[in-house]
Amino acid sequence: MKISIINPNLSGCVSILDCGITYLATYINQRTDHTATIWDYTFKRKVWQTYLKEKFATDKPDAIGISFTTLYEGYVRDTINFIRTHCSKKIPIIIGGVHPTLKPDDAIRIDGVDVVVLGEGEETLSDILNALSAGNNLNGIPGLIYKTSDGEIVQNPLRPWIKDINSLPFPNYDLWEEIDTYFYFLSQLWLIGTRGCPYSCVNCEELPLRRAIPGKRFRFRDPKNYVEEISYHYEKYKDRGFRMAHPFDPVFPLDRNWTKRFCEEYIKSGLSRKLPFSIFSRGDTFFLNAREGAEFDEEKLRWLAEAGCKEIRVGIESGTERMRNEIHQKNVSNYQLRESFRYFKKYNIITIGYNMLGGPTETKNDLIQTFKMNVELNPDKPIFFIYQPLTHDLTKMGLVEQDHEIGSHILTKRSKKKLERSSQDQATIQFGEPKPSEYYSKNWIIIFQYFCYSYFVAKRMLKLIIRQKHRFFINFYHFMIRGHRVGANMKIVFAYFLSASGDNLFS
Repeated sequence: MKISIINPNLSGCVSILDCGITYLATYINQRTDHTATIWDYTFKRKVWQTYLKEKFATDKPDAIGISFTTLYEGYVRDTINFIRTHCSKKIPIIIGGVHPTLKPDDAIRIDGVDVVVLGEGEETLSDILNALSAGNNLNGIPGLIYKTSDGEIVQNPLRPWIKDINSLPFPNYDLWEEIDTYFYFLSQLWLIGTRGCPYSCVNCEELPLRRAIPGKRFRFRDPKNYVEEISYHYEKYKDRGFRMAHPFDPVFPLDRNWTKRFCEEYIKSGLSRKLPFSIFSRGDTFFLNAREGAEFDEEKLRWLAEAGCKEIRVGIESGTERMRNEIHQKNVSNYQLRESFRYFKKYNIITIGYNMLGGPTETKNDLIQTFKMNVELNPDKPIFFIYQPLTHDLTKMGLVEQDHEIGSHILTKRSKKKLERSSQDQATIQFGEPKPSEYYSKNWIIIFQYFCYSYFVAKRMLKLIIRQKHRFFINFYHFMIRGHRVGANMKIVFAYFLSASGDNLFS
């Protein structure tokens, strides 16, 4: 049986090289008798309907899978409607991802959807395809909700998280037709050595995911197995623009022994001399305990630096501990952030700082403190997201009090001339729609975001121009022209030019 899995990214964001879809399609191709292809809208945004028709004609799938994130809900619905109207009224449509896992009742009621996969999809999708190819119903297959031929909704038992993620095949990124275009814009490849996260920050979806699916959510791969995969991809793509590995693990250096073993294997493989890597961390990950004033684990940072870690990405989130810890429940102190950034700079490691603007109860003063904290920490590549609760609602989870009714009224009253986000911007985590607030208007928070970016972008551009001189402008011209030609979101193309293009990747 043939299934085509759609990445419905119409936002114009050039970084949506979905690891989950890649694992899913690879698993079907390597571990089952079925075949899977990936259809990607990312660089087909202006012609996605024509593209979809053409793919139906050439690939002739027996089933369609769609990756469903909350930001892409409109794109998912548009895709399903188009398929049912112009391509096939009967082909089974299967959706999966974080959104349907956390909102399964809403997902299965979407017109045109036949099956909703809950949790990880490798084993569940394999069982679905086995049943469909044999002409059997889906009754009893764990990990899904489905509609019968009569329209009845049936929920099967949940399927626990996969226990041994070392058993999964290395993902095959050649399944992405535009993999070379991704390398042009990103210079990196997303990789996964852990699944899940042990922390419970409420601005993230990990906490509700742990509650939704049984079993152990946070799992490690064997470090040697992980390094073998990175080496496999390096040999495959080293001449096609793969210049830095990006482990997409939420807290890469969390476990001290695991981190040491990974670094040893990375050096032993020879990758430390050929392929730098970039990791996610937290402001408290390099401390030997959580006590205020605790000792920084410089040895762990030295292991990473010696292995080839060139970049560390840290969630600053807010300049105030009230927002960071009481509201977002990050539990990271200002002291820990200051010490971490100080040591990162000591080892000449590039830093990316992630910030959220416009969270629940956040005031103008809180936001100004976020700007000041970034000035103090001086990350090389600061990013300022507009806060979005994504799939789950913090007020319904009982984690944040409802306080936006007044803000909604004030917002409507204040903002007669609103700064409107485009539909593409709203579907990105960078430029989402601000939530109503009693402390500021939507216009104010959008202008504040642009102010933050203007300050740090001007600073970074000046540094790059001084180093690169005329090369900066030549590279900028070619990069932006390429982004325009593929129909990308030009704000995001510009951001990736400053962070990942050419010499800028390691500056």
